[in-house]
Amino acid sequence: MNEENNRTILNNVLVAFFVRGGAIIISFLTLPAYIRYFDNQQILGMWFTILSVLMWVLTFDLGIGNGLRNNLVRALVAKDEKLAKNYISSAYIIIGILVLLVLCISTVIFRFINWNTFFNIPINLVSKETLYITVCIVFGGIMLQFLFMLITSILYAMQKSAVISLLSLLSSIIILAYVSLASSADISTNLISLAFVHVLAVNIPLLLTNVIVFSTKLKNSKPNIKYFGKKYAKEVILLGGIFFWVQIMYMLITATNEFLITWLSGPEMVVEYQIYNKLFTLIGTIFTLVLTPVWSAVTKALAEKKYVWIKKLYKTLFFMALLAVFCEFAMIPFLQVGINLWLGESIINVNYLYAVVFAISGSVFIWNGVLSSI
Repeated sequence: MNEENNRTILNNVLVAFFVRGGAIIISFLTLPAYIRYFDNQQILGMWFTILSVLMWVLTFDLGIGNGLRNNLVRALVAKDEKLAKNYISSAYIIIGILVLLVLCISTVIFRFINWNTFFNIPINLVSKETLYITVCIVFGGIMLQFLFMLITSILYAMQKSAVISLLSLLSSIIILAYVSLASSADISTNLISLAFVHVLAVNIPLLLTNVIVFSTKLKNSKPNIKYFGKKYAKEVILLGGIFFWVQIMYMLITATNEFLITWLSGPEMVVEYQIYNKLFTLIGTIFTLVLTPVWSAVTKALAEKKYVWIKKLYKTLFFMALLAVFCEFAMIPFLQVGINLWLGESIINVNYLYAVVFAISGSVFIWNGVLSSI
């Protein structure tokens, strides 16, 4: 059985490496494509900030995604299809109610928010109506994602993490194709069109995955309101609540960056932040390819009381993390050359103090990944 655990992790890592590797390449191609599409770093910085701020909503799932993931692992190990259906149905219904509630509230309050002030963007650059429409479109798409992305927790429980990487890749390819091929128009058209494309790019792959999974592997466990139970909903929320506070703290540390930069330094500085961030999270992102399938595998190993295997896995990840941290700092001397080749010589001049800070941040991200996976 130890060999089976190792083989499952290795297979997921290998598939995820190629798929997420492709996603990383697409991500690095997308930034210069964005720069050409908007031709204004203030607008591009504002777009990144809109996505960052509205993505906060995904954090407020009360930990239901993680609660479903861990409870479902036990149901799948026991091959209890009815129990799996209870957990899945309860989780989807809770999230569905949350989505409807938030949409109703946001429909009322969004009109009263001055989005230009909120995102620190002049009205003469982006009109109030354009910004309001853009925010509403993106927010509506994120609420759909809020519901559809429960399938990712199910895939993790099934130890199919490579499929999740494929979904991310498909979304990235759609967005890259659009910003690369679309004719640049006025600011209003560019923003609203990109908002629609973003909604479709993120949600269509998730929706199709929901349909496929519940038509094949989990055909007997697809969501059904008749299988909703307060007991199962409570179990999902209570277990997920442990992770929820961790999610909130993590969001405050990482997901508020674009918003704070926009307020303190202006949206154009968000673009410079994105450049450093993409480069110094690259190694950590590659490292998470190894860590992604580990959590569910460790949960399964704990259920089977395979503590020796877990200890051995931790030692392996520890030494891999040391190597990854070394690489974070080793790339600093070559940063300016790399950025010039990637984006052109006139985009930014490297601030090496920023580079060291980002290398430290990337190292913390790597260690956090190891500690939170075991």
